[in-house]
Amino acid sequence: MDRWLFVHVMKTAGTSFRSMLEQSFDAEIYPTQAELRRLPRRFYLTAPDLLAALADGAVDLAGRRVVCGHYAAAFAQDLPGAWRVATFLRDPVKRSLSMIAHRHRRATRLARFVKPNVSAWLDREEFVERQIRDYQTKVFALDGLGEVNRAHPIDAAAFAQAKARLLEADFVGLTERLPESIRLFEGLSGMRFGAPPHRNKSPGYAANDVEIARIRALVPHDVELYEIARAKLERALAAAA
Repeated sequence: MDRWLFVHVMKTAGTSFRSMLEQSFDAEIYPTQAELRRLPRRFYLTAPDLLAALADGAVDLAGRRVVCGHYAAAFAQDLPGAWRVATFLRDPVKRSLSMIAHRHRRATRLARFVKPNVSAWLDREEFVERQIRDYQTKVFALDGLGEVNRAHPIDAAAFAQAKARLLEADFVGLTERLPESIRLFEGLSGMRFGAPPHRNKSPGYAANDVEIARIRALVPHDVELYEIARAKLERALAAAA
């Protein structure tokens, strides 16, 4: 049985995919919903904390088919045993807008009535550096114990590393092509799922041309990486046809 590290990139339909895993395999997923509720802030352990929990016996991955978390793709090499890598990417502008809407929803009880001010969120330097700027590239550029929700500049060397790891990843689906991506993953993994749910959906958002241009300027490497992922998916779908 193959074992998978599901690299949950925020706002790429990762929660929906995790729900599909839970519905089909339940206790074979780490962390289960019950385990997640017991974690601080009901949030995934960091990579170093998960390795420490494995070392002291607080977590046992025996019998687990999938490990989920907000990890760097390279973390699969640090887990004990052999793990394949699966993740989803999303159009970088859409992901960024969805991330802004998600943070807006968590920041105010009036989120359902007040649309997020995209410009104001883009003025928040710490938020932008942690969760917007070339975020998807960062997931592939970082070493295994790197923290994906911290700032990390992407230079030419980091982008080259990200491209190499993306091409090496066993499965990279696209949010915009979720049904086809799921079918491809089923063929690779031998798992079978029901219809994809839509979980953790952000409220609606609107951005003007100036704001979209600001976002594009923040995610140039993500834009290129997304096109590489799209071509990789097209090849995989053609080979599986």
